[in-house]
Amino acid sequence: MQEVFSKTPLLKQSFKASLSPARFARYSAEAKGDDLRAIEIYHWNARLSQSLYTYLQAWEICFRNRLNEFLCWKYNSNWPYDEKRARRQLTRMDQVRLLDALDRQEKSRDIKPAPLPAIVADLSAGFWVSQLSKSYDIPYAWRHNLTRIFPHDNALDARSAWTISDELLSLRNRIAHHEPIFHLPLEQRHRDLQRAVAAMCPGTHAYAEASCTFMETWKSRP
Repeated sequence: MQEVFSKTPLLKQSFKASLSPARFARYSAEAKGDDLRAIEIYHWNARLSQSLYTYLQAWEICFRNRLNEFLCWKYNSNWPYDEKRARRQLTRMDQVRLLDALDRQEKSRDIKPAPLPAIVADLSAGFWVSQLSKSYDIPYAWRHNLTRIFPHDNALDARSAWTISDELLSLRNRIAHHEPIFHLPLEQRHRDLQRAVAAMCPGTHAYAEASCTFMETWKSRP
C-alpha cells in the first residue's frame, strides 16, 4: 500500500474521496493523521474481516440449522406456518421477520407453503439469535433444552449462549457492512466463535479451524 500510494498522491486523494471523509476519518485518527498509515490500517481491517468470514459463515449456517431442528422437534416441520403454537410464541418483531420471509419465498417461488429450507435460509441472523433471548426462556425451556443447540458444551448456559451469539451477530453485521472492526476485542470474538461452533458441531469446527487465518492477520497490524 505504501508503494502504491506514496508515488502517486493523486491516487491517494482519489481513494480517500471514494471512501468518504467520514469513513476515512476513523482510520486517519488511528494513524494520527498519517494518510498512508491510515490506508494501511484500512487494508488491515479488510483483511481481518476476510480472515473471520469463513468462521462466521460456518457459525451462522450451523446455528440456524440447529435452531430449525429444535423448532421442528418442538413443534413440527411446518413450524413457520403453525399459527396456533410456534408462531404464537414469537415476539412481535420475530413474527414480522417470519411473515416477511414467508411472503418473499412464496412470491419468488409462486408456491405456498414455501419449502422449509428456503425459509430457514431467508430468515435473518438476527431472527435466529433472538431465539436465545430471555423472551424465549420459558416457551423453549432453554434451561433444559439448550443442549439441543449446543450438545458438545455442557458448561454453556442460556445467558452466556445468548451473549456470545449477540456479539457474534454484531461482528457479522459490521463485516457485512464493511465497517471498522480492528478496534474490537477480536481475540475474544475469535475465541467465542471457536467455542460456539465447537459446541454445535465438531465437524464444522474442524472445517472452520482449517480455514481460519485470523491470528496471523491479527498479529500483522501495520
